[in-house]
Amino acid sequence: MLESKSPFKPLHILIGLVIMSAITLMPQLAGLSTAGQKVLGVLAFAVYVWITEAMPYPISAIAICFFMVMFLGFSPEKGTEGKLLGTSKAIPLAMSGFINSGWVLVACGMFLAEAVRFTGLDRRIALNILRIVGTEPKKIIGGTIIVGYVLAFIIPSIAARSAAMIPISMGLITAFNLDLKSVFSRQLMLVTGMVAPITALMVLTAGAPNPFIVALIGSTLNHTITWTDWLIYGGPFAIVLGVIMYILVITLNKFEPLPGGPALIKKYMEEIGTITPKEKRMGIIFLITIILWGTENWHHIDANTITLFACLLLFLPYSGVATWKELSNRVQWGTLVLFGVGISIGTVLLKTGAAAWGAQAALGNLGLQSMSSAMILTVIAVPLIVIRLAFASIVALAALVVPTILGLLVSFNDPNMSVWSITLISSFLVYFSFILPVNTPATLLTYATDTYELKDMFKVGIPLTIIGLGVYILFTHTYWHWIGLI
Repeated sequence: MLESKSPFKPLHILIGLVIMSAITLMPQLAGLSTAGQKVLGVLAFAVYVWITEAMPYPISAIAICFFMVMFLGFSPEKGTEGKLLGTSKAIPLAMSGFINSGWVLVACGMFLAEAVRFTGLDRRIALNILRIVGTEPKKIIGGTIIVGYVLAFIIPSIAARSAAMIPISMGLITAFNLDLKSVFSRQLMLVTGMVAPITALMVLTAGAPNPFIVALIGSTLNHTITWTDWLIYGGPFAIVLGVIMYILVITLNKFEPLPGGPALIKKYMEEIGTITPKEKRMGIIFLITIILWGTENWHHIDANTITLFACLLLFLPYSGVATWKELSNRVQWGTLVLFGVGISIGTVLLKTGAAAWGAQAALGNLGLQSMSSAMILTVIAVPLIVIRLAFASIVALAALVVPTILGLLVSFNDPNMSVWSITLISSFLVYFSFILPVNTPATLLTYATDTYELKDMFKVGIPLTIIGLGVYILFTHTYWHWIGLI
């Protein structure tokens, strides 16, 4: 998780505290419990400091957790009157995200991601794909996108996938002796960053928000979404978005032939040498993991447990590829803290009734209750994409959006409405981070290479967002309807 160059912004922190205090101290809002109102104040603080990046994300997560403990502890257990809950009982609620199965999946997934990078297996896979597709500019762009999709099954982190691809993309630019601002350099790096969040739509374990969404739906609605289910629901949509991105990049830009050709890829392959024993073991671990993920409906072992088992294999004798110290020093623990608190906020918002109340206040006047599932998804799509522009963290956005939508749909109490599927499909929009580099660490990492400019991202990202929205609406009336999702 990236931190801002100026870690703390005192003025914004103060404004966030004032906003939180104003909400928590104002007269009791009708239809909302005391605890619910306090949590809404904490949520407002969280949203403000996340948008303004007033403090590093991990530290903001700790602060949010503390405020939830205090406000919940000094609020009645139920309603607006009665015995206070107490801070000791508030702690399990405020930290519920850290004992959530989704958090386990992300934590173990991050170890797997770092193990792949540690062994160099990611680089070998990427180079082999590029060797197959060729070294013409358009083919390299296409090959880079394909690499992103393949790595989605292997590296369960959006930022990590982007970070794994950047050295390869920069290596190609340098090897071809190209200017960093050349058309090919700019578009290659842009694609390297943008493909990472798109591929997260395809695989349950390819993005931190996915386990959070699945866990929230499971705990609230008692509906299970398996690894294979997610692939079926999100895979075709992710592939279509990737194809659209490729078409936009190659049609909106004119590429010059590259010097060197296949010899450069061959040179890189010679540099990394033959496959090492650690790479072989890492490959076997992931092959076993993917097979177990894909056959969950048969053996009934959930993806979280499978990933935990795969993580264990990383350290055992004979199967291991690294020591605990080697991998733990590479894992971004701050991201795990933020993710855990994000789940906690969602859980507390739902349990206190704040999510349903807030959703009703924000979206209740749109008449969603009388609409079909497809129409609900259509109506809320644009507001969600607009909200997306304000967030630099996909996890933070999911922590706000998913409980809100879920709470609203639950409040309708409509037995004919598929609450879980509408929540799931609407959550796909948190990955529409194609316009601003700061909307996800993946594009921020590539933007930091000083290759492409903001106008380059606008050129591809704006039409990709508009066309992608159209495809999203089309999917609600076709594919997702055909497979019985809505």
